[in-house]
Amino acid sequence: MKDFPKIETGLVNAEKVEEIAGFLMAFTVPVLVLYADGREYLREARFVQVEKLRDDLSKIYEGFFGE
Repeated sequence: MKDFPKIETGLVNAEKVEEIAGFLMAFTVPVLVLYADGREYLREARFVQVEKLRDDLSKIYEGFFGE
């Protein structure tokens, strides 16, 4: 996430905060969800391909921040 400094990140343990799984409809772990302006833009779950994630984040980041 160092390449995307304007994206704030957080980590939630779904076992400790069970309500988050229902809220995010996360039925498997890990789940990476990107929200912007109250809308979900990206969701990756279980097996996350790092290069695909980086490419997807780059496109979204450029769209929002023009970088």
